[in-house]
Amino acid sequence: MGVREAQKRATREKVVEAARQLFEEIGYEETTIRMIAERAGVSVGSVFTTFESKVDIFNHILFEKFEALFSELKQISPYLKGSTRDRIASLMSIAYGVESRQLELMISHLGASHGWPARIEEESNQRHGRLLGLFRAALEQGQASGEIRTDADLDLFSEMLFAVYVRNYRKAYYEKLTPEALSALTERQLALLFEGVEAKASA
Repeated sequence: MGVREAQKRATREKVVEAARQLFEEIGYEETTIRMIAERAGVSVGSVFTTFESKVDIFNHILFEKFEALFSELKQISPYLKGSTRDRIASLMSIAYGVESRQLELMISHLGASHGWPARIEEESNQRHGRLLGLFRAALEQGQASGEIRTDADLDLFSEMLFAVYVRNYRKAYYEKLTPEALSALTERQLALLFEGVEAKASA
């Protein structure tokens, strides 16, 4: 790595850490690029040489958070016990337990997602697709064991599960739900959803 590249990387790390601190302290909306630059000890121009915008910085930070969360979920997923519904509920509960520590960042992310650039939307969808993959894998196991109907649309159902998962962050934030209360709500929601895909025992 050349000197210039090393300097650029060091600046990028300073910007990311400064932005992370500010997002956590005062929120995404209140944070400005100038504030990030001042906290990082760099010029505003230096911020824009490493990131296109504030939302670009935010997306980078969320990517790091998601990678850590997804790595944990992927490692745990094969060892989860119970029915397909139980395993998916466990995946969601683990995620809620992690994300609830910085719930305001998740809510800011949902707000920032409306109208952000197509490039960031594509990156976000790729990340979400990996989580959807864990849901689908659990459903495929359910089909193989005879628990889930063979004609169930797993892609559509996975998307429905993800919609519930994301929507619940808003409920947790605005209704002040604890991770335990959120998990209990999720289990009730999944019970209703799974009625549409579970194989019925023959008489």
